[in-house]
Amino acid sequence: MSVNTSTSPSSDDDSDRNLDSPGNELTFSAAVVIALLSAPAVVGNALILATIWRRTFLRTSFHSLLSGLAVTDFLTGLISQPLYALFHLIHRKNATAVQDNSEVVNVIGIIAGFSTYLFVNITVDTMTVMSVERWLHMSRRSLTTSHRRYYAAIVVLLFSIPPLVVYSLALKEPAFWNTLSKVKIANFSFCYLTMSFAFFKVYQIIRRHQLQIQANGTSQNFGQPAIDLAKYKKSVETMLYIFLLFSMCFLPFAMSSAVALISTAEVTKNAMSLSLVFVYLSSSLNPWLYIWRMRDIRRGLKQLLAGLRP
Repeated sequence: MSVNTSTSPSSDDDSDRNLDSPGNELTFSAAVVIALLSAPAVVGNALILATIWRRTFLRTSFHSLLSGLAVTDFLTGLISQPLYALFHLIHRKNATAVQDNSEVVNVIGIIAGFSTYLFVNITVDTMTVMSVERWLHMSRRSLTTSHRRYYAAIVVLLFSIPPLVVYSLALKEPAFWNTLSKVKIANFSFCYLTMSFAFFKVYQIIRRHQLQIQANGTSQNFGQPAIDLAKYKKSVETMLYIFLLFSMCFLPFAMSSAVALISTAEVTKNAMSLSLVFVYLSSSLNPWLYIWRMRDIRRGLKQLLAGLRP
């Protein structure tokens, strides 16, 4: 997924490809909201990272992936959101500053767009790896060893490279914007289907164990070690909540991006602006979801805050 926040010195037809036009009134309002969402994203994810890195509880591969997601959300709130808001606020309130410092303003827009696109892709890829990790964990093939965690991190980064290459090309040649839209939709569709499939497989595993327990009064699975069904169900439920929040925040943007391929109407541009607010909103809501659903995170945070008191 992408957000085109850069201005282009090309023709008016090329500027119409910018689905997030700085002059749009709704886009300006969205920028104000995004600026306000920056603070809770930075503070909330900083607390989550500090809690996990203090090692007050046993960290698993899931916590490693979760910390990666928190880092991405933290950087989104620290870099992407303020720059996105600044770019649109400058365009809306100070046309003279735009004319006198056009290169600086353009650089702000490019950094905001590129960083947003980078962090969004990393978020989508990390969520995909997290769902697969839960599936492997339930299948007794977890990413428990350090080298497998590194492999997972490499996969996340590698999947983010091709879309970023296309994005870089689109900054130089506006003709690539349609290609970029197709790439981001294809990437999101693949990751979303992978997540859905992984959760379906996890549901099958849990359901199979439940039926065995009911039939045999035991949680043995064909000679494999027993699993703590209640524990894993809670873990999967937590991941499912994260997935639902992800869907609520990212699906509208993916759908509006798909519509933008066939329509450049004003309503499409407005839909893009509104859906982008939800994308940024996820960075602010995620840490509070972790605190609500994960007891170890909640306890660790309480200990962290208690240690900060004089």
